[in-house]
Amino acid sequence: MGIAEKRIEELKGMKFNVPSYQRGYRWTMHEVTTLLEDLYNHDSKLKYCLQPLIVKKVSENTYDIVDGQQRLTTIFIFLKFMSAEFGGSRRRSNQYEFFELAYETRKKSSSYLKELSFDTYKLIAEYDIDASHISNAFSAIDDWLDKDDINSDNALHDIYKVLTESVFFIWYEIDETEDPINIFTKVNLGKIPLTNAELIKALILDKNNYVDGYESERIHRSIAWNRIEHRLQQDTFWNFLTNNAIYDTRIDFLFNLQANNAPVNSSIDKYSTFYTIYEGYKIAKNKVEFINQFWNSIQLLFEELNNWYMDLDRYHLIGYLLSLNSLNINKVFAATRENKKSEAFTKLKELACETIPEIEDIENLSYGSKSVRSLLLLFNLVTLINKGEKQYRFPFDLYKKEKWDIEHIHATADESAEPDDSIGNLTLLDQNTNRSYQDAPFYEKRKTIIEVDAEGKFVPVCTRNVFLKVYSCNPENFNSWTEDDKSDYISSMKKELAKFFNLEEEYV
Repeated sequence: MGIAEKRIEELKGMKFNVPSYQRGYRWTMHEVTTLLEDLYNHDSKLKYCLQPLIVKKVSENTYDIVDGQQRLTTIFIFLKFMSAEFGGSRRRSNQYEFFELAYETRKKSSSYLKELSFDTYKLIAEYDIDASHISNAFSAIDDWLDKDDINSDNALHDIYKVLTESVFFIWYEIDETEDPINIFTKVNLGKIPLTNAELIKALILDKNNYVDGYESERIHRSIAWNRIEHRLQQDTFWNFLTNNAIYDTRIDFLFNLQANNAPVNSSIDKYSTFYTIYEGYKIAKNKVEFINQFWNSIQLLFEELNNWYMDLDRYHLIGYLLSLNSLNINKVFAATRENKKSEAFTKLKELACETIPEIEDIENLSYGSKSVRSLLLLFNLVTLINKGEKQYRFPFDLYKKEKWDIEHIHATADESAEPDDSIGNLTLLDQNTNRSYQDAPFYEKRKTIIEVDAEGKFVPVCTRNVFLKVYSCNPENFNSWTEDDKSDYISSMKKELAKFFNLEEEYV
């Protein structure tokens, strides 16, 4: 596959065939006017990138359209409108005729488009369903120009200026050996769009980016790509790095990091990550070397993230920081890159320490305080690190999927009384389990937690310890959570955190 960009003017003289397996033109008035609004409001100095136009070359300047027919046809109709509006003695009508559209099984549609004008568009509306949509699109342009806030002449020329100077198709040309029907089905089944990852993969594996004798490198990169994708599909790894993030393709996470220095692409243009990479490729003097360097950087980035996961101590601290905010990943990079392992760990500890209040102030926290959730989560992770348990890995995937949140250890028996929202009465409980016992007293919650834990389900270590009264100095009474229990719990929390942050002399 070959990827390029093409201005609308570069389509001049080209003929596009719409194969029989595609439906006819079906854009509605809403879709047409939405595109007009976008073009009208777009700054002509900035690039406007349309969705991919997937084509297969048939002969010189002749292509079968695999995907992108609807948008290309709408642009054709707009150019016909320009011809009709400014034709005759005012301007040469053919100056707006750029390309030709033909239909393999809808021969009349080609005629409808060629003959489209103010005199014909209403007449053809009743011919067939294809003609009706073509007519409605032409009419939609006319109606849009009649809006009170639109200056028709200026609006048309403004759109035309953007269209000819700023608009690009992502030109996606498939190999002669590829089956266009399979690609069409893949792209359109269930309205699944072409993704950044697919475009980037096509660029990386483009035959033109490999010199003679190195074609086998394409195979190795394809295998490596699949290996990375497979790893990212593992929820234990994925939810360590992200907060249940949804991507068209998970490898997009790496490309966004590499291209935009952020895990998520916030641009309104869904293909901007690809376009950022493609811009670098386009201006590169040595395109083969550019692809080599880019792919190597992706592999190194992946290995870096995988090493975070494999190193258990760093895993817990990094997983904690990323669970608070995915954008913390840049802080993690700054802490870990070009630093020895011990130095990196120290810097990660400093970042974690910044997320919670002063240890001496912990007892002042209560339900609703912003820091409570992060404090309780960090308490769990620090406990594991301090214990030096090299076999236990906190399951961030379960923690995030099951929505463990702040809940009361012991509910207030008297409904008229104020609930105890102090930190000494708070722990992490998963929402499903909590709903099962709701406002039950301590001993009932304790029984449920013990049963859930015995079944092998995930229970955070500190939550389990709370209900087993591990933190209580005098744990004789297992039916209630007393004031002494709360005080001992807070004291244990302070000691554990102080030990981890090397502040034992202050707080122990």
